[in-house]
Formats: sequence, C-alpha cells, structure tokens
Amino acid sequence: MQSVYQRKLSINERMFLASASLSPVANQIVVEGNGTDNLSAWQSAVDAASMANPGSRVVLKGSLGLCRWQDSGISPPIRQVDGSKWDGKGPEGAPFLDNALNAEQGPTCEILLVKGHPATGSNTVRVIFRTHHAVMDGRGTLFWMEDILRALAGLEPIGSHSAITDSQLARSIQKKFRRPINKKFIAPTGKAIGHEPGVQWCRFEIPGPVPQILARSAVILAEEAWSYKSGPVLFGIPVDLRRHRTDLTSTANLSYSIYIEVSPGASPGQIADDIQRQLQEKREGMLSWEDDLYHFIPLKLISRQALKIINARHASESYSISGFLSNLGKIPVERFPDKEFEVHKVWAIPPSIEYAPFSMVLTGYYDEISVMLAAPRRLATGGRLNKAASHLAQKLGKF
Repeated sequence: MQSVYQRKLSINERMFLASASLSPVANQIVVEGNGTDNLSAWQSAVDAASMANPGSRVVLKGSLGLCRWQDSGISPPIRQVDGSKWDGKGPEGAPFLDNALNAEQGPTCEILLVKGHPATGSNTVRVIFRTHHAVMDGRGTLFWMEDILRALAGLEPIGSHSAITDSQLARSIQKKFRRPINKKFIAPTGKAIGHEPGVQWCRFEIPGPVPQILARSAVILAEEAWSYKSGPVLFGIPVDLRRHRTDLTSTANLSYSIYIEVSPGASPGQIADDIQRQLQEKREGMLSWEDDLYHFIPLKLISRQALKIINARHASESYSISGFLSNLGKIPVERFPDKEFEVHKVWAIPPSIEYAPFSMVLTGYYDEISVMLAAPRRLATGGRLNKAASHLAQKLGKF
C-alpha cells in the first residue's frame, strides 16, 4: 500500500503562509486558446493530473517546526466564472482573481474556466491555474498545468512525488551562507501615497526575442526609480533550483533568488555578466543563517510583524529590496498536446504580496513576450505603474 504523500513545510513556504493572512497569495497562470470548455472534461483531466501530482491536493498539518503538507486525497475544483468584462490587461472586471485559497482546509489549488471575452467574445477560451504560493512556485504550477493538458488530450501525466524542500535542495548544491544586506533601497514607482491595501497589476505584450531582457529591464526600472528619487536599487531574480537536478520532478516551491544591484551608468551587458557569474557560483543556493529560527515562530506573529514592517517601509520610502524580476522563459506552447485544447498564449499574474514594492513577471510564447508588472496600490497611484509599463514597452520593444 502506497503511503500518503507529505513533505515538510519549508521556511519560504512559511513566509508565504504568513503573507496569505494579509492578501491572497496565489500563483495564477493564464492559458488562452481554442478548444473544449466542457466542465466535465476538464474536471476529469484535473482529477487524473492531480492524482499523479499529489502536491496539488495538499493541506497544512501540524504546528511550528512540525508543520507539513499532506495529501488530502481531494482533487482541486474547477469552476466557471464570467470574464466578459475582463480584458486580461489588469485586475478590473475579474473579481474571481481575489478568491483566497485555504491552506488548512483546502483547496490549495483550483482551476477557473473563464467564459466570455470583451474583445473576442466566446471565440477564445481562457483557463486559469491558481495555486497557493505556499504550496507551489511558478515552475511547479506550470508542470501541473502541462500534466492537466496531457490528461485532457488522453495522455498519461508525467507526475511528481518528490518530497524535497527548497532549503534541502539548496543545501545540496551550496554550503555557503548569504551575508545580510544592510542597505535600504528605493522603489521603481516612487513613494507610497495613501493607505489603500492590496496590489495593482498591469500587463502588456512586446515582440520577442529581446536579448538580455532581464538585465535591460533592471536598468530601465532603475532609471524609473531615479526619476523619483536618488538612491540604491537592488532587484531579486528568482532562480529555479530544479536546474541542478534534471532528474527531479516536483510541484513544490523550489526557487531561491540571486540579487543584483544596479548602479548609475551600469549597462545591460554588465548586469547580464553579474547575473551569469552568480548563477555559475550557485548563489541562489545560499541560505541565511537565521532561516531555521522561523520554524519556531507562530505564523500569526510573523504576519503581525510583516504588516508593521510593510507600513514602516512605506512611511520611510526605503525597502529591503527594490523589487523582484521573474523570467519564466519561453513556454513551449507549440509542443503542448492539442487534441482537445490548442494553446495560443501562456502568461502569469504574480501573487498579491505587499512585502516587496515591485514585481515583474516575463513569459514568452511563439514570438511574443508577456510583461506583467505589479506594485502595492499605494505605490501605483496616479498611473505610476502604467508609466513604468509604458517606458518598458517602449524601450524593450526596440530590440
């Protein structure tokens, strides 16, 4: 008899759980295409893929250092929502994106079939794969998504049953610890105005490919920050730890970050070299020496302290980081099974976390790149987020 799937709750996952008490912390991968929107067919595919990937069915068990994810045996639900007023360029007209996923009771993952489109009517089918960020990272969500598409086409899911955590994997590739960063950094959209909670996002598309796109984006966004205020700029770049274990299939959170500081006058080439050097040195595997202490701090206490820190940073106009720049890369949509559903686009909506003052997510498909920007609402007032998007679109679109 096969034992029930479970894995230890990692430090990063504890932080995402603490953030979830302040706002919905969900990875949201949007797939656009043509094909079936039959609820029953999709639910059958979700059932098969989720059985092969029990990390999509987990709920939280235990407390403090004994917290773990355990397979509930209950398949993630799929539900239909009205998207006739949602253009996909921002959160307006899409209240279903704010639905919180419940870590203790479940579901921690769900799928939305979005009916209707303000531009194309019913010709385009949109499917949203939503996962609690404490359960999966972006790459894990993509893996589960592709297995659902395989099952929908009548193919066997690849599946994943690994119980390794991000910190365990990081320790297997890197023994050095990360030195604390004692500087404070400025935000790409200036200072906080007002007290409105929550996160605002916007999305645009540009032709691809764009060489050194992360490095170019870092320079453009640093210049955007300096247009409001002088000061140091630091961006975190999440890196998939799975690159060190090509034999590993997992839907868990297996991403840590490298950090790049952008100085005035720095070129995209210099930033790209810095990124490459850190990857060669496996800097993403560096843990902080105090990480293990968080196993013994209650989640409610972490949440309360996080809220105090968020408000203090907004008040002081200085942050522990300027933002996170994520690149999910070019998604091979042309290789996805298309018997029942032909994928045209895949793009991502970042989790609503105010702890960082800015985030960007890049996703490629065919010859296009989707660029998603997000910031706390009090850092996006007066069209500042859209201004950053306009500058990025103009400058990146030249390549």
